[in-house]
Amino acid sequence: MKFSKFFSGLQEAPWYRSFLNPVINEIGTKGRLLDIGTGSGKLIQILATENGMDCIGVDTDKEMLAEAKMKLGNIKAELVEISPNDKLPFAINSFDYVTICSVLFHLKKPDVDNMLRDSLNLLNKDGKIIVLTPTGKGNIVKLTKHFFSFKNKGIYIWYRATKKRARQWTDENYLSEYATKHHLSYKREIVMKGFAQLEIIRG
Repeated sequence: MKFSKFFSGLQEAPWYRSFLNPVINEIGTKGRLLDIGTGSGKLIQILATENGMDCIGVDTDKEMLAEAKMKLGNIKAELVEISPNDKLPFAINSFDYVTICSVLFHLKKPDVDNMLRDSLNLLNKDGKIIVLTPTGKGNIVKLTKHFFSFKNKGIYIWYRATKKRARQWTDENYLSEYATKHHLSYKREIVMKGFAQLEIIRG
């Protein structure tokens, strides 16, 4: 089985909705949203159908975007393939929200900076960047206590696969330092019973 199809299947489990809910709760029912690293498109599927948002998802992985296209079906949302480290191909001040889920903790710091700079340029005056990342904290016992079910078996794969890099990202608190350096508003919240964190940056 291709990884893209496997990953797309993981996103259909109840635990993944628990992971995304903090982002969904930050977003209203009007406006335009860009999801960077959209993968198989689960977040924009939810936001387009439940919140009525005008969504665009971008990713560098053609196979992931193919999965997203199938997942979205007739839902009104746009998918765009981009090249790594290329400037995002959209007009400045054209989005109310930029979401970046499970992406930044995989990147080198210069690439993080480039992505944040592009994202800030794309936001309108009152827009915000919403970053969701696993924390790498907790343990299997706690994970089982809060999320165990046969439908949630994939959460153990997710936890083990992301733990090391996610813990480094959480401990570094890089976005807080970035926001201070660039005189930006920053807010951080630990969510999903301690297994994820939500970070919000405004201009």
